[in-house]
Order: sequence, then C-alpha cells, then structure tokens
Amino acid sequence: MQIYLLKDVPGKGKRGEIINVNDGYGKNYLVKNGLGRVADNAVLSQVSSQKQSQDYHKGQEIAGIKAIIANLANIMVTVACKVGANGKMFGGVTGAEIAGLVKQQGFDIDKKDLVFDAIKDLGEYTIKCKFAHGLTGQFKLKVVEGK
Repeated sequence: MQIYLLKDVPGKGKRGEIINVNDGYGKNYLVKNGLGRVADNAVLSQVSSQKQSQDYHKGQEIAGIKAIIANLANIMVTVACKVGANGKMFGGVTGAEIAGLVKQQGFDIDKKDLVFDAIKDLGEYTIKCKFAHGLTGQFKLKVVEGK
C-alpha cells in the first residue's frame, strides 16, 4: 500500500514523501493517527504537480543566480589601505570590507559567503563567492595604497 506522509515518521520517511508499507500498518497506524493518507490517484496527481512547481521555481532560482555570477565576474572592487614606510599594510582586508564594497556595486553578498586567503599585501586578488545550490562565482579585488 502506498501512503502519502503528512508528517515525518521516524524510520519510514519525511513529510511529503510517498512510501510503501504493509496494509495493516498503513491503515491502522499511519492513517488512523493522521500521519499519512492513502496515496490514490488524486494524491499522486497533486504530488506530481507540486514537484513540477518546485522544479520550475528551483530552475528559475538557479537561472537568476547564474546571471548574478556572470555579472559578478565583470567587476573589479578596489580597496584602499594604510601602508607603512616599509611598504607593509597595517592589518589586512576583511570579509566585511569586501562585502560592503561589493554591495556598493549592486550585489548583495554576505561576508560569510566570501572565500579568500588572508589579504595582507597590495595587489590583485580573486575572491570566490558561494551561492545556493552549490554554485560559485568570483570577482577581482584590487588592494591599493591610500588613506
């Protein structure tokens, strides 16, 4: 018997899944206690349409992220840092600074999503960004003397 789960059932499945169980367990426990309902044609059709809708929205979200990644690859962010007499930077460049500069370019990226090694010298760097669905992008950062 196929049962559409209305709630998570430990050891059997999660909410929204269709599982195969024995008739007695399905009728006398899952259906009776409101944990699931018999998966007839109407339920199967509803689940199918929900899955199609979720897949469509996921595809739209991935397409939007890919567009952001393509635009992000074309930017160069410049940060000015204090430099001592010996040419060494005071401190380093932080993720918060980089995220703020990227936000000024029109991209809302959280500092936790930035991946880079410690930046303690002047020069150009490639900064990677993590996005949902395992997608990653990158942009250029230029550290110059200033302030």
